[in-house]
Amino acid sequence: MLITMQLTSVQKNLQQQIEHAINHGKLNDAHLLLVSNINNTPNDLFSYFLLAQINIAANDNSKAHKLLNKAISIDPMPLYFAHLAKLAVLSGKLLDAQQAINKAVKHTQFNAIECDLIANVLTRLGHYQLALEWQLQAHQHAPTNPQMSYNLAVAYKIMGQFNDAVQLLHSLIKQHPQHFQAHYSLAELNDNQQAKQHLQLLLGLTEYAKTPIQQQFLHHAIALNYEHCTDYKQAFTHFNTSKKLIYQNVKYNAQAHREFCRQLIALSDDHRPQINHNNFAPLFIVGMPRSGTTLMEKIINQSAHVQGVGELNDIAQLCQGNNTQLLNSSVINAVYKNSELTTQLAQYQQRITQLVDPQLRSCDKQPFNFYYIDLILAAFPSAKIICMQRGKKDSCIANFRQLYNPASPFHHYSYNLNNIKNFYEDCGDLIEHFTNKYPDNVITIKYEELVTNPIASTQRVYAFCDLTWQEQCLDFYKQHSPSATASKVQVRQPLNNKAIDYWQHYGFAL
Repeated sequence: MLITMQLTSVQKNLQQQIEHAINHGKLNDAHLLLVSNINNTPNDLFSYFLLAQINIAANDNSKAHKLLNKAISIDPMPLYFAHLAKLAVLSGKLLDAQQAINKAVKHTQFNAIECDLIANVLTRLGHYQLALEWQLQAHQHAPTNPQMSYNLAVAYKIMGQFNDAVQLLHSLIKQHPQHFQAHYSLAELNDNQQAKQHLQLLLGLTEYAKTPIQQQFLHHAIALNYEHCTDYKQAFTHFNTSKKLIYQNVKYNAQAHREFCRQLIALSDDHRPQINHNNFAPLFIVGMPRSGTTLMEKIINQSAHVQGVGELNDIAQLCQGNNTQLLNSSVINAVYKNSELTTQLAQYQQRITQLVDPQLRSCDKQPFNFYYIDLILAAFPSAKIICMQRGKKDSCIANFRQLYNPASPFHHYSYNLNNIKNFYEDCGDLIEHFTNKYPDNVITIKYEELVTNPIASTQRVYAFCDLTWQEQCLDFYKQHSPSATASKVQVRQPLNNKAIDYWQHYGFAL
C-alpha cells in the first residue's frame, strides 16, 4: 500500500491492520472497521483513503474513485491525487488521470515509493522525460532498493541513455544476482564480448529460477546472449523454453481469433457511418508488432508538422467502454451497435489537444488500433492510417524472439509459432480489407520496401498524409526522442536492411 506521509501511531497501526486484511483476503473485516471509523469521525480522510484501497483490492474501481475524491474533498493531499491518477489510468479515464497527476507533480515532498508511483503514471500517459525525472528522485531516495534501480534502468532505456542503463543494471545484478528481470534487460544491450561473460553467470543461475516468470526472464536472457554470440540453435532452444513456460498459462485460441476477424470484416462490410464533418486529422500507425511500426513512427515524427504521442490505449478503452475483456464476438457486436461511440471518441480528440501543440498533428503508434479502423474513421474522417506489413517468416521469428508481458492478452498469440503464423494471416486479412475500403485514408507500407528504398517509400507516405517531405526525415536516429517499444535499440540506428531475412538464422525451426 503506497502511503508514507507523516502518520500518527494510531494511523500506522490502522494501516498495518488494513494491509494485513488485504494480504489475507479479509476485505469484509477491513471494510467494517473503516466504515465504523468514518461513522465515528465523518471527516477521517485517512480511513476514506484506506477504504479506497479495500475497494481496489475488491476490483471495485468505481467505488474506490469516489472514496479517493471524498478524501481529497476533505484535504487535497498531493499523494491522494497521485493515487487517483493511477486509478484513472487503470480504469481507462486518461483525461482524469492527466488532470490528477498534474496536481500531484506540483509538489515535491514525496518519498521513494510515491515518486515511483508518479513516474509509473507519467510513463503510462506517455510523458517519458518527466517520468525519468521522477524515477531519478525515487532512486535517490532509495538507492539500494532493487525495484527502484530496475525501474530507473528501464526509464534510461526508453530515453536512449543506454550507457546509464547498463551501468545501473550491472550494479543491480552485482547486489542482487537473482534479479532475473534485470538480467534480461541487460542482455538486450550486450555486445558479443559482454554476452559471453554474461552467459557464464546466467547458466549458473538456472537452479535459482523457481517461478515461471523468473524462468521466462532467465531463459530469454540466455537466448539473447546466445544470439549475440551467433549460436542460433542454442538461442532457439532457450527462446522455446521461455515461451513454453508461459504458453501453459495463457489461453489463446487461434481459431476463435480467426473467426473474430472474419466477423469484424463482415460487420465492416455493413458499416455505414453517419456523415461527419469533423476536420480533426490525426495520424495512426498500425500493424502486427515487430512489423516496423516504431520505425515508421520515428520517420513520420521528423516532420515539423507532427508531434508523436507514443502508443495510446485510448481508442481501445473508449471503444470497449466498461468491457475490459479482450475483443471477442459479443464485444465487437456491441461496439458496432453503439450509436454513441462517435461522441465518446471525441474524448480522444480532447486528450490529444492536451498533449499536442494545436498547430501540429498527432501521431499515435498503438499497433492494435487496426481492429478499430472503421470506428476511428467514423469519428475522424480526415484521419490517415499507415498499416505496416513485414514478410511472414521474419514477422513470426521476430515475435517469437520478443518477450511480451504475459498480462497483456493482446500478445497471447506470441507464445507459439503456429499461433503467430495464424495471427499474422488474420492481421493481413484485416489490413487488406480496410485498405481496400478506405483508399483515401488507409495505406499499406511494406517494411522491406521502406528499408531498401527509403526515399521513394517515405515520399509516398508523406504525400499520403498531406505532409511536406524532407530528406531529414531519414535522420530519425539522430534524435533523442523516447521509445518505450521493443524497437528502442534499433531505432537509435540509421535505416538498414539487416533485419530482412533474419528468419534464416532459424530456418531449422520453421
